[in-house]
Amino acid sequence: MGEGGRQGGGKVEEKEEAHFDGGHFTHAEALRPYKLLLSGAVAGVVSRTSTAPIDRLRMLFQVHESRSRMTIMQGVRKMAAEGTIKSFFRGNGANCLKIAPETALKFAINDRIKRFVCNGGDTSKMGYFERLLSGGISGGIAQGSIYPLEMIRTRLGVAPVGTYVGITDCARQVYTKEGVRALYRGLAPSMSGIIPYAGTDIATFEIVKQKMVEYYGGEPPGYVLIGTGMFASSVAQLVSYPFALVRTRLQAQGMGGETNKYNGMIDVVVKTVRREGMTGLYKGIVPNLLKLAPAAGISWYTFEKTKIALGIDIRS
Repeated sequence: MGEGGRQGGGKVEEKEEAHFDGGHFTHAEALRPYKLLLSGAVAGVVSRTSTAPIDRLRMLFQVHESRSRMTIMQGVRKMAAEGTIKSFFRGNGANCLKIAPETALKFAINDRIKRFVCNGGDTSKMGYFERLLSGGISGGIAQGSIYPLEMIRTRLGVAPVGTYVGITDCARQVYTKEGVRALYRGLAPSMSGIIPYAGTDIATFEIVKQKMVEYYGGEPPGYVLIGTGMFASSVAQLVSYPFALVRTRLQAQGMGGETNKYNGMIDVVVKTVRREGMTGLYKGIVPNLLKLAPAAGISWYTFEKTKIALGIDIRS
């Protein structure tokens, strides 16, 4: 299998010439950030659209505030009762509008940080903690820059049918009825959660991918990239999921001018544990893993394949 891997990976044996030349960036180096931005945007849209129904099911679980558990079938029937197949993809337009720039920025910023730390040199020698820190910072910057779209995406996914007629209408209603601060509701737990999630996800994927590239002598098979992405995402989810639940509940409250149920991140945690127990903080994690693990696998696979198609080495 190792020999076959070497034959399949021959096209990526030579690393791209993308370093400094006389104090200036080479042409390949100058184009690298744009290639990574494009690769990240494509990866985000492809992965999220393919798993949109599971993502909406996850949000329905998170905002279901009761000790009686909502089952997967109940969630599916709730979506199906809304009418057409489009109900399973409610909020996906906002999701893609949000995930494309977020994923693009996350990967591009992560690459810049790593290459800055290594002074433009070989990033393959970076340790897990360095990658964890780089990934966390890049994830935090990326999500913070497009956060209102995340809030709108959540509202479109959990609001009763007819509440909003689209992304623009949702943004307008939230702004006029709840104020501009409502567009950033849940930002604190979101940032608290994305930093460990993105850091763990990126660091775990990069380390495992590096081992797979060494094992196969070049580009690993597609199923290996997908499996590596799914594994990295699952590990990251176990670390950061309670933050995602808190964020979703803060984003969902106040719809239509209703009185807020929570005063902040700590209040959500206290009330959730009091009413639903500690396991309430992980409500919806099963559909979330069912959605996010394959979504991450697809995302990482698409990102790596797009990178290669654009001339960026699998090792970098």
